[in-house]
Amino acid sequence: MAQTPTASLDETFDALTHSHRRYVLYYLRTHSGAATIDTLSAMLANELEGPSATPGTDTTEHIEVDLHHTHLPKLVDAGLITFARDRQSIELDGINGHDQFIDQAARVDGYVPPTAGD
Repeated sequence: MAQTPTASLDETFDALTHSHRRYVLYYLRTHSGAATIDTLSAMLANELEGPSATPGTDTTEHIEVDLHHTHLPKLVDAGLITFARDRQSIELDGINGHDQFIDQAARVDGYVPPTAGD
């Protein structure tokens, strides 16, 4: 059965309900559309704890588990990303024509992409 635009929009909005999923999409949209799970875990830890967050802490490990088991599968199901588990890489897979919602959510969240060198 072909997916209707309404179903696709519902999945997009559902995917945007959690801040971790939104920040993954924001990051991918501002960083060539690809990242590793380690990079995304560190980015999310930085968003939660600030620049002093260190890799390998409980926070980054907890975030990585949440990404693997909850957030990335939800984004995959919504057709927003692809996740190559064997390479631990995530790629933006097109955003179903709903990029304006993701961009607006980024503005509402106050997401400021890191500058080069960060």
